[in-house]
Amino acid sequence: MKRNRTLSPEELRLLLTDASPEEREYLHRAAREVARVHFGNGVFVRGLIEISNYCRNDCRYCGIRRSNRLAERYRLTPETVLACCEEGYRLGFRTFVLQSGEDPALNDELLTGLIREMRRRWPDCAITLSLGERSVAGNEPEPDGGGLHRRAAGEKLPRIF
Repeated sequence: MKRNRTLSPEELRLLLTDASPEEREYLHRAAREVARVHFGNGVFVRGLIEISNYCRNDCRYCGIRRSNRLAERYRLTPETVLACCEEGYRLGFRTFVLQSGEDPALNDELLTGLIREMRRRWPDCAITLSLGERSVAGNEPEPDGGGLHRRAAGEKLPRIF
C-alpha cells in the first residue's frame, strides 16, 4: 500500500474490517505522518462573512433554500462587509471568506468592486469566495489581482494539482 499508494476495493474492505489493533495503530500513525508531510500541523483561522442568505436554489437539506419561508433573509451592503473585514483584521484575521447562497444580486460588478476595495485596504490578506455555483467566466482573478475578470469562451481552466 505504501509503495503503490493504492488499494483495490477488496484490499480496502479487508483493511477496514479485518485489521488487528496493532495494524490499525500502524495505519493511524502512517496516516498522521502523510497528513503532516502534506499539510503541516498548523491551524489556519479564517474570517467567515456570511454576506447573504438569499439563494435561487431549493436544495432540500439547506436552511437557506429558496422555499424556506422561516429564513429571515438578509444581504449585507459592501460597507457592512468592509466593516466586518476591518474588525476581523484588527482581531488578527488574514484570510476572509465571503460566503452566501446563490444570490443573483451578488453580480460581478458588485463583487469586483468589493474585492478591489478589500485588496486596497488589506493587501496582505487572502480572499476566498464561497458563493455557490457561478459561471466559470465570473470566477477568475484579474491578472493584476484586482478582482474578477471574464474568461474567454472555451478557454481552459488552469490545472491546480
